[in-house]
Amino acid sequence: MSNDKWNEDDMEKRLRHMPVVEDRRSKEEILQRLKNDARLTELEEPKNIPSKSKWPSIIAAVAAVLLLTILIPTFLQQNNEVSMDKATTSESASTIEMENSEEMQSEDSSDTSVFTKQTAAPLTNAAYPDDLIDHTAFRIGLATDQATIVPVTFLIPNERLPEGLGSSPDAVALYNEYANTIDEGSLGFTEYHPYMATISSVGKQVQMKFSADHSYDRSSATLEMLNLSVQDTFYGFDEIRFLQEDASPVTFDGVGKVEEPLIITGNNSRQAYYRFEKSDGEVFLSTNFGKAYATVEEALNAMKETPNDIYSSVVPDGVNFTVTDEKNKVRVKFSEILDLNNLPYEEAMQLIEGILLTAASFDKQVEFDQIKQDQWGRFDFTQAIEKPIGANPKFLINE
Repeated sequence: MSNDKWNEDDMEKRLRHMPVVEDRRSKEEILQRLKNDARLTELEEPKNIPSKSKWPSIIAAVAAVLLLTILIPTFLQQNNEVSMDKATTSESASTIEMENSEEMQSEDSSDTSVFTKQTAAPLTNAAYPDDLIDHTAFRIGLATDQATIVPVTFLIPNERLPEGLGSSPDAVALYNEYANTIDEGSLGFTEYHPYMATISSVGKQVQMKFSADHSYDRSSATLEMLNLSVQDTFYGFDEIRFLQEDASPVTFDGVGKVEEPLIITGNNSRQAYYRFEKSDGEVFLSTNFGKAYATVEEALNAMKETPNDIYSSVVPDGVNFTVTDEKNKVRVKFSEILDLNNLPYEEAMQLIEGILLTAASFDKQVEFDQIKQDQWGRFDFTQAIEKPIGANPKFLINE
C-alpha cells in the first residue's frame, strides 16, 4: 500500500511540472477543420448503399400464400377422388368379378340344363316304366375314348317336346331332333353324334344315307362301333339299311358293298351287362362289346366273371347265385342270404340292376330269392321286379 501511495505522489508531482498546452485557433478555424476532415464526414454521412425493393418479396410471399390456398384444397380433393376412384374401381372390379362369376355359373347351369340335367335321386343305372310318367325315353349309344359304346337313356319331359314330334315320337324322330344338342364332351364321352348321314325311316326300317366324306370304314373297329351304336339308338325298329346319298347301297372299305340290312335286336339283344368306368371315374352299365348269349342262364352266369380289362363284373366277391328260367321271368336265388345294406350302395345297386338289365335283354322279368330286405330303394323283392326300359338314365332338358 505504501508503494502505491508513493507512486501516486510521484505522478502528481510530475503532472504539476508539465507545460501548459494552449490552442490559439479561433472557433471558426476549428469548425472548418472538422468539416474538412474526411474521416468525420464518413461517420456523419455513411455511404448510401442501394438496397433492393421490399415489394417483390412481399408480392412473392403473398403469391405463395395464395398458391398454397388454391393447391391444398385441390390436392386434398384429388386425394379424395383418387381414394374414391380406387374404391369405385375396386367395387366395380368386385361387381364385375361377381357378375362374371354369376354369368359363368349361369352358363354352367345353362349348359347342364340344355344338354343333361341329372336330378334322379338314388344312384341308378337303369330306367323303368315309372320313369316314363310325363317323360319320353330317348336312347342312344355314346362313344368312349376306349373305342366302346355305352347305352344311355335320356328322359325328356313331355311338356318340352316340340309340337311337330307328336305325342309318341319314334327313335328316328327323337334322334333327328336331339342328337345334335347333346354335348358328349361335357358328359365325358367322345364326340360322335350326330352321324355323318341323313336319317329317315320307312315303316319299321331305318335308312342311313352316308355323306361321301364319312369315316366309319377307316378300320374294322370304327365299323364295329357304328354297328353297336345304331343297335343302342334305334329301339323300336326292326332293321337298318346303310345307303349312299343317292339311296344305293353303301360300299365300306374292307367290307365291300353292304346290300343286306342290319337287324336291330332291340329288347332281345341277349346280352350280359358289366361295370364300365370312364376315365373321369363315372360308372355305367354296358355290354361286353355287344356279345350275345344263347340263353339267359348263360348270360347271367357270365356276369360273375370279369371279361377283360375294360369291363368288370358287378357281382361282388363272395356273392353267388343260381339261375332258373321260368317262361316270362327268371328266378335268381342267392346262395346265402344277401344283406344289401352290408354292401356299398353303388355296388348293391349295380348288382341288382345289372341282373335286371341282362334279363330284360331276353325280355324277361326277375324274381329274387334270399335277399334279406323285402323292400330296398324302389324295389319290392316280394314279387317279380319290372323290366327296365333302358340303361344309364339321365334327364335331358332342351331349352
